[in-house]
Amino acid sequence: MQKRTGRTVVGMIAVAAAVAGAVTFAGAGTGAAATASLTLAYSCPFPLIGTQDMTVRIQVADLADSAVVGQPVPPTKVTATATVPATATSGLRLVGASTVEGTARSQVTVDNAGTPVPVVANLTVAKTNIPLAGSFNTVATGGTPSLTFTTAGVSTVRLGAFSTTLTPRTSSGGLTGLGTFTSNCTLKPNQNTLLHTFTVAPA
Repeated sequence: MQKRTGRTVVGMIAVAAAVAGAVTFAGAGTGAAATASLTLAYSCPFPLIGTQDMTVRIQVADLADSAVVGQPVPPTKVTATATVPATATSGLRLVGASTVEGTARSQVTVDNAGTPVPVVANLTVAKTNIPLAGSFNTVATGGTPSLTFTTAGVSTVRLGAFSTTLTPRTSSGGLTGLGTFTSNCTLKPNQNTLLHTFTVAPA
């Protein structure tokens, strides 16, 4: 039971990291910058404990309102914050975890005026200290290469699924009984996943 609780909190941290990755692709365009936020719920399957649910608040800065066909667009700045509950903190402490860190890959649906643009984000979950008791926040940040659009018209960015690889560590930097593992998470149904709408102008 101790290991199961630890895996639960790591799953919650994973959500923050991967969602951050998804929204880094939203900053398409060279127009005026804007800021947007979205809160979504995810289902994350884990060994032994089954599927765990978690909500994450994502804030995205430097979103552009427009782009031009054939012209590269810059990435955005993203901060995703997840609050880990006190019960999960206790579970991680019971398996000897003092910190947690990791990486994530997330998927996004970019609809460039009817033309799909495949996008994958690579993110880092910063090394985070786990308190002795109570809740704590984990923060994930990341970036993307620039994108170039080929079709003029109204375009959208929607958040999608993700996978993440995480490692909780002891105070000496060693592995806990949880080791390093990967979790594949999906969006819970009936949610508005639209983060940003922008216009791509002809060249």
